[in-house]
Amino acid sequence: MSTAADTDPEVLVVGAGPVGLCTAIELTRRGVRVRVVDRRTEPRQGTRACTVWQRTLEVFDLMGLPVGDYLDSGVAYTHRTHHFADLPPLVRPADQTGTPYPRPLLIGQSQTEAMLTRHLAGLGVRVERGLTAVAVEQGPARVTVRLADADGSVRTVRAGWVVGAQGPHSTVRDEIGAGWEKKPCPGTQLLQIDARWTGSLPGDPAHCHLFLSEAGSLGTAPLPDGRHRFYAGVADPDPARTGDPDVAEVLDAVRRVSGGSDLDFHDGRFNWRVRLYNAVAGTYRVGRCLLAGDSAHTVMPVTAQGMNTGVQDAFNLGWKLAAVVQGRASARLLDSYEAERRPIALALAERNQRTYWGGAGPVPPFELLHSRLTDAGAGHTGLPLAYQDSPLSAGTAPAAGAPGPGSRVPDVAAQGGTDRLFGLLGQGDWTLLAFPEDSADPAAADIAVKEATAGARRAGVPVHLVTAAGRDSLPDASGTLRTALGAEDGALLLVRPDGYVAFRGGVHDGAALDRHLAMVLA
Repeated sequence: MSTAADTDPEVLVVGAGPVGLCTAIELTRRGVRVRVVDRRTEPRQGTRACTVWQRTLEVFDLMGLPVGDYLDSGVAYTHRTHHFADLPPLVRPADQTGTPYPRPLLIGQSQTEAMLTRHLAGLGVRVERGLTAVAVEQGPARVTVRLADADGSVRTVRAGWVVGAQGPHSTVRDEIGAGWEKKPCPGTQLLQIDARWTGSLPGDPAHCHLFLSEAGSLGTAPLPDGRHRFYAGVADPDPARTGDPDVAEVLDAVRRVSGGSDLDFHDGRFNWRVRLYNAVAGTYRVGRCLLAGDSAHTVMPVTAQGMNTGVQDAFNLGWKLAAVVQGRASARLLDSYEAERRPIALALAERNQRTYWGGAGPVPPFELLHSRLTDAGAGHTGLPLAYQDSPLSAGTAPAAGAPGPGSRVPDVAAQGGTDRLFGLLGQGDWTLLAFPEDSADPAAADIAVKEATAGARRAGVPVHLVTAAGRDSLPDASGTLRTALGAEDGALLLVRPDGYVAFRGGVHDGAALDRHLAMVLA
């Protein structure tokens, strides 16, 4: 597919970080003509967002990325050990069930970007570097973007749509007037370094650790090159001080929080100082321009959610924008992007603001935090995320534990464990799963197929019949899929291209399914 520099694309993606690259991949693999520009003349180096949660790994797999090689390049995140002042440490395993990627991955962001860039190039799209978007003007059918080159010259691109993925300092966001309200976290700062270390720190160095003391918070994580990431949230004695900290300043903060007075750093790099804040754009879409990732929301980098949340933005937006560009859905489908993704960012920002401890303000009740961790869920992994209130979610609620409208479909083992559900369904398209009321009865299977086909034919959605015998269907002799999806009494499950349930009903609800598809893909 040609995306030469002098071609006006169907979509212009501004920003070539993980979010911009994922957006471009999702669009390109669906046949959309894309250009990607970035203001940097070379990829930014550094580990930055180094935690890749389980759902992000699933997303990469669903995008067709080489996840196996990617995993081999990183370090498995196996455990998180919490250390509270004057309390015993609490060790929690990171493993989660219902996914082929039970553990998070620790890997530098530059490696993530390199993997995404290679894959995008394999699809025929190369990042155009040294181009900064300086002006955006919308028309009824096109968006005109002025790009400034490194030498000061300006060129013009006319695109059908524009996705701003530039990071917090987004000219696209500013140009379209999307709004940007920052909520700072005063009195504290985050000091960070990647370094080798010697001295006394409790716990297994292969684990991730979080220390909380009256002096502030400290997180540590092992990195693929043998260094460890240290990030300390401590009081900020001089908010006017600018520039990144030296090793001595970071080391002093780490010693104070951890109590490791004999700790020392060697071979440190990527020292970093951050004055913390949260911000969410007032809207994610203005006309033909959309925002994703840190251009849409910037959250404090203390829970390792920023890049992961941005990747899910891109995954959510990509299939929707492709459907609109190619005339398979109206622009109304894009309203669901903000409806689904902006509440996620708002909730994350609120939680960070409420729970972050960085040595400023009243000292948190550590005993209460310690006790609550025992019952903490897996929300940080991205796996429980759901869109129950989305305009794309409809139908009936299932029994407890089964995926209902708006929920993620678990990637469970199928065909006796030799394959997984996502692999059997394909990557990135609508799918309808039809479960007969009796998985071994051919007559019941015929009824399920008739209802499913009546509901899906007009929209061109493929139907997968799931039966015990596997007659022209997905075989489920052991009932694994039926049980995992809560379809023991039969069901119709419409699965979105991003793996969430769009509609759930009984085997006789084909008409309701047809009405929902007509609304979604109108």
